[in-house]
Amino acid sequence: MAEPVKVHDLFAHKPDISVEEFHRYWASGHAELACTFPQIKHYVQSHRIDGVAPPAGFGPTWPDGCAETWYDDLASIEEMVASPRFSAELMVDETRFMNLGNPRPLLVSREALLDEDGFEPEGERGVKLLIFAARPAGTGRDEFLAAWAGDDDVALGRRLGATRHVVWTPVTEGGVLIQNELDAGDEQQDSGGGSYDAVRELWWPDEAAMAAATAAENDDWQALLRPAAADAARSMTLPARERVIIL
Repeated sequence: MAEPVKVHDLFAHKPDISVEEFHRYWASGHAELACTFPQIKHYVQSHRIDGVAPPAGFGPTWPDGCAETWYDDLASIEEMVASPRFSAELMVDETRFMNLGNPRPLLVSREALLDEDGFEPEGERGVKLLIFAARPAGTGRDEFLAAWAGDDDVALGRRLGATRHVVWTPVTEGGVLIQNELDAGDEQQDSGGGSYDAVRELWWPDEAAMAAATAAENDDWQALLRPAAADAARSMTLPARERVIIL
């Protein structure tokens, strides 16, 4: 039986509109259009918030947001991308607010829920941090994932005060074909290019709790970043506030 999959889609605002206009239109007009595609079963927008500095050595936080969409299986994504409305409506609408001249990393992945102690999915969700990890050039994906996810993940997240902790690992069967619709795909990853190999998401009650957890001198935070496993310069963190479009 096919398992649900998720797409993380990162992008920035058009240079000729304000960041405020970008967030407003993405959360209204574009969200309404996306909801008309039946293949999308769950949809969350992660809108960037400022004030949380990236870890030392990590790449800059360049996107203004991340669209997170869930599907029943890979075939559902392929069906949506192949539909005439995807190109004629959804992709055209993106030109109204997204900077499509930027690289657009996508990750097709499956969820591994580690912990959600104290999280209320239908209530106040707080804020979250998405950690987009990239493996070093020449490192195989399996080798990277074995070093990046550890048995101490849950304990580290709890000591950091996170109310929810999820990791997303890439889909390998057929995922490259889907990525290639909008991105350079696995060839670019293997050459050390601008894509990501996994995502870690952590939630906190508010920005102050997030900032305290991710302070530079916090040993638990440094351990969770897995500096020996990821290429920090190609990795990135995105502090965000969620807007749930389809629960």
